[in-house]
Amino acid sequence: MLIGRTEELNRLNEYYNGVGNSLIMLYGRSNIGKTELIREFLKDKKAFYYNAALASQLGQTELMAMHMQRTGLLADYEYDAIKELAGNDTRELYVQLLKNTSRINADTKIVVIEEFQNIVKNSKDFMNVVEELVNGRLYDEKVMVIVTSSSVSWVENSMVSAIGKCALSISTFIKLKELSFVDIVRMFPKHSVLDDMVIYAITGGVPGYLVQFSDNMPLKDNIINNILKDGMLLRTAGCDYIREELRETSLYNTILYCIAGGENKLNELHAHTGFGRDKISVYLKNLIEREIVEKIFSYDYAGKEYTRKGLYRIKSGFTEFWYRYIYPNESQLCLIGAEAFYDEYIADNIYAFAKEAFVKVSTEFIHLLDSMNRLEIKIARSGRWWGKNGDIDIIACDTDGKYVVGKCNWDNDVFTFTMFEELMLNVRQAGIGNDYVYLFSKDSFDDELRNFAKDSNVKLISLKEL
Repeated sequence: MLIGRTEELNRLNEYYNGVGNSLIMLYGRSNIGKTELIREFLKDKKAFYYNAALASQLGQTELMAMHMQRTGLLADYEYDAIKELAGNDTRELYVQLLKNTSRINADTKIVVIEEFQNIVKNSKDFMNVVEELVNGRLYDEKVMVIVTSSSVSWVENSMVSAIGKCALSISTFIKLKELSFVDIVRMFPKHSVLDDMVIYAITGGVPGYLVQFSDNMPLKDNIINNILKDGMLLRTAGCDYIREELRETSLYNTILYCIAGGENKLNELHAHTGFGRDKISVYLKNLIEREIVEKIFSYDYAGKEYTRKGLYRIKSGFTEFWYRYIYPNESQLCLIGAEAFYDEYIADNIYAFAKEAFVKVSTEFIHLLDSMNRLEIKIARSGRWWGKNGDIDIIACDTDGKYVVGKCNWDNDVFTFTMFEELMLNVRQAGIGNDYVYLFSKDSFDDELRNFAKDSNVKLISLKEL
């Protein structure tokens, strides 16, 4: 069952049912669920589907022609003629291939090319022919072309220059993002909400990682059997993703290991790695472009003397898990085995690992209220405040200077009134207002805080309520 993609599926169907031709750019990191979404979309439709391989220009056209022959869009004699054309005129070859999609037995001819960057990087002709198809110059029937890519950085930073004016023919961009915490709760109803938060933190909401987990298996067994044991997909997924996206893997491994260990500043990374600051900055830029790392700046208003400068943090949940637990301890994992490794290196702080995920979910909750017009203000600006003596997890401000501030308690079972008072001190140091206060707790709140909240601007929300 496809979970959490209703909006994206509806958008595809809107273009399918709409008037005129369309070119859809569907992209998102590997394992994010692009193919599953397309499979669901095509469930009751006829289409030509091709997953572009990493191949030479000649190899690519041969594979596409072979697939067209197998799906009945290309007769044997036509296939032989196209093979003779291969290597001579690539543009004419793609014209002949894509013209044959007119044989799809449907009113709307759907053409899906997955990982289309594997074609574009070797051929400037392909997208020119796609543009001709979409603009009705190959044949005069309704066409819907969907191209996909797992290379987020390439799509957002290099694609337009690679395909030139063809970019003007793209009808819409659909970027698939990670599933939400609510989606995870729906996927794992037998687990406690606390364990669901840990699963969300580990997988980062990436569908390809989530499907490796079982609702019929306790959290500990899921981690042991699906991540730590040899031969499992997730055993090396953390480093595989880095290797897939970047060269010089060893250098990126070192930087990610440092960040996962809490070294979040450029100076700290320089001191630990010995790499030059300029070199580290380039590597961090590459990691940020690929949404593996993010740089967090403190909410800039007042009280700068109390503020810490921008911090680097691993954005990808599974990448952080892998570099925190597996990368530095892999020798022990090989030596003592999965279960003993879990007991020694993971068991004691696996719930603490979900702390940032709780902040993320709580922040998303505030923005969800805003989108539903159920928040006391209309958010114009938002962020976090990183103080030298404490942090403010959520800050949101409207155009009139009214503020919503929030604090997330994950480390302790009970959110105390004293903790609330510490938050108010940080609010004053940050130089912002406290018009409305949202307090989130992993478990509960003490009686003093509950009594105070009854007649104040403070709202209390536990994990279960969230």
